[in-house]
Amino acid sequence: MFEHLVVPVDGSSASFKAVPVACRMAARVDGRVDVLTVVDRLADVADARQMVEQGIRDLGPLPIEPAQFVHASDEVAGAIFNHIERSPGGMVLMSARGHGRSAAILGSTTDDVLRALFGPVIVIGPHALESQGRLDGNYVVPLDGSPRSEGVLPIVAAWATEFGGTPWLVEVADEHVGNSGDIVESSFVNSRATELRRRISRPVEFEVLHSDHTAPEIVRFADEWNASLIFMATHGRTGLERLRLGSVAAGVVHEAHCPVVVFRPPELVAADEATYAASGTRS
Repeated sequence: MFEHLVVPVDGSSASFKAVPVACRMAARVDGRVDVLTVVDRLADVADARQMVEQGIRDLGPLPIEPAQFVHASDEVAGAIFNHIERSPGGMVLMSARGHGRSAAILGSTTDDVLRALFGPVIVIGPHALESQGRLDGNYVVPLDGSPRSEGVLPIVAAWATEFGGTPWLVEVADEHVGNSGDIVESSFVNSRATELRRRISRPVEFEVLHSDHTAPEIVRFADEWNASLIFMATHGRTGLERLRLGSVAAGVVHEAHCPVVVFRPPELVAADEATYAASGTRS
């Protein structure tokens, strides 16, 4: 869970779009919100502070008053990581689209933050509605049969228990699979739904979807059920693997009308840390 949310901004209206969502979520748990930006030079701190103040002012009334921070660093993701490390109970909530140094289509700064943190990141895509920020409601949880995709289920269980959400476990199968295939497919998500239902003693639903376009189908289903949140584990690590296996998560973030809770499995984070230790560098 979280006690407060950290929202990185870069001066763009898209990055500030995440602030009202964070404030609504934090208000639900009597938490707080930190809005931070990162500059290259100490000489830029004063101007950056004015930018953050003006950006928050332009949003109008908010459920809670966010705190403001400016960090000087040549590593945006590293500065965000360090801020979280000094803030127990913190979680990053960030826009997936900006126009400055911290511009974040999933795969750049957002991906760097996911690599750095041992926990989920809440991502607000470019099509997310400004009214979003509910912590209850329907949770859409795409699974693909892999252990890594199921790594997000403990987070779903904790949030559903705390906030009263209803998880919908979904699998997207090939559009041309027949009825006999449906029985095999439904047995997988049905069994996972049964396990989760026993764990949290709350309703858990499941559905098998059929489409050759996985990300759009997940977003369509989330819209159909007015989902408040989508929970996804990202699979890939780097290079071609990330492009191949991480493309569904990136596509969902880009098209979703609600926040997406993106989780990087611990074994991938650990593998990245081993790579950093061996090379002496951090992505």
